[in-house]
Amino acid sequence: MKMGTWLLSMMQPLLAKILLSLGFSVVSIVGMDALLSSLKSALVSNINSMPVVWLEFALYLWIGKGIGIIFGALTTKLMLWTIQNATSMLGKNSS
Repeated sequence: MKMGTWLLSMMQPLLAKILLSLGFSVVSIVGMDALLSSLKSALVSNINSMPVVWLEFALYLWIGKGIGIIFGALTTKLMLWTIQNATSMLGKNSS
């Protein structure tokens, strides 16, 4: 058996796990990013349709910063969840 064939047979399961976890991560991040951006745009359009007095009051209370903090926390949680799932997939056997 040649050295290259032996190395390929040893590394193939590891490469398959890495590519599987990366593919899962990319799909989940893209899907959740699309969901969060559509939710954010719907929220902004609904806030902009409020009467002017209520909108001024909401901006006085820094509602915009609060919404930014909430969406930042959701994005961070998504990133941590994806990293955790990707590393757990690498530790599992492919058989």
